Amino acid sequence: MIIRDIKFAELEKLLLSIGFVEVPTTGSHKVYEYSPLGTLVVLPGYEQQANVRTMHLVAVRKILDENGLIDRDVFSSFLEKVAS
Repeated sequence: MIIRDIKFAELEKLLLSIGFVEVPTTGSHKVYEYSPLGTLVVLPGYEQQANVRTMHLVAVRKILDENGLIDRDVFSSFLEKVAS
């Protein structure tokens, strides 16, 4: 998975479309929760138009896949679509 130029706004849009909600926090990180499973995604406080680091995309893909929220291939397709 070598994908470049995925904006945080696109990743956030995907998380919200799956059913995650942003949890109010103090500090510099953003926390998203999928309540039915208690699944959390914690990311640095990216600006909306900032590119998401590959390590964070890999971490999100793993969390979503392991919790049955999105298949790895579907996530990879999403990345390819928004990167093009």
